[in-house]
Amino acid sequence: MSDRLVRFPGSSWQEIEALPQPLRWTVQRTIFHLLDEPVPALADPFPRDNPLPGAYELPSRRRRDPIWYTVTEHEGQEVISVQHVNLDT
Repeated sequence: MSDRLVRFPGSSWQEIEALPQPLRWTVQRTIFHLLDEPVPALADPFPRDNPLPGAYELPSRRRRDPIWYTVTEHEGQEVISVQHVNLDT
């Protein structure tokens, strides 16, 4: 599928923008990499013990800071919805 959209429900994007700059850049690079590869090889089904269809956990370089997101199709577009970014700043 060639047409992808990343969405940030609620205040997700504002929370990312409020992070210290080096951490914000790391999170943004990780998230926007999903436009090229929506289900990267490193992504795990989320939650691990009872996976939800289309829900994934993408670990950051620091394992304690995962990004949880879903991938769905809507009107011919893959929609990547960032549900939660857990950051221990």
